Amino acid sequence: MTTRTDRTAAVRIAWAATKLTRAGRHPIAIGRLAATVGMDPAEAHRLMDLMGFAIRDGLVVMDRGARPADRASADRYRVDLFLLAVATGEPVHADAVCPATGAHVRVHFTRERVLSVDPPQAVVAASRLSGIDLALGPDYVEALVCTQFFASKEAASGWLLDNIDGRVLSVPDYLAYTRRMVAALEAWPTI
Repeated sequence: MTTRTDRTAAVRIAWAATKLTRAGRHPIAIGRLAATVGMDPAEAHRLMDLMGFAIRDGLVVMDRGARPADRASADRYRVDLFLLAVATGEPVHADAVCPATGAHVRVHFTRERVLSVDPPQAVVAASRLSGIDLALGPDYVEALVCTQFFASKEAASGWLLDNIDGRVLSVPDYLAYTRRMVAALEAWPTI
């Protein structure tokens, strides 16, 4: 069993690994990752294992292997495109199909701003990662991960009923929230 402290530390070191590997394009030595976050390499290895990252020949790689079958655990393994944009500094273009209406949803954004959203009222459905404690100064910041896009807030209403701790935000609001969450992740003294 893992503690809340372990889960929070694991999310923070996973964020550091995502940034340092440029979202998996450049593997990083576990010793370098540990030194960057001010942690013992064995502890860094344990936390990366906890997050499901692969470590091969001493290198952290973004091949996250098999995902757990149960949905609650699987959310931890989702890749959030907004986090990737912030981590890499590169623009992201996402094409999705709204699961409620079948409408195509297209979003294009950078770490700084949303460039386009079609349809304009499209929203992000985000799942809360339970057991992760993030703080930004005196404020608590929920750990969220973008799970899918919907054509509108109304189209996402069924998803909210099935995911009562989820959040539905406009694309610009979710990008702003992602930057706030990253600030909380990076407020960890050693990142």
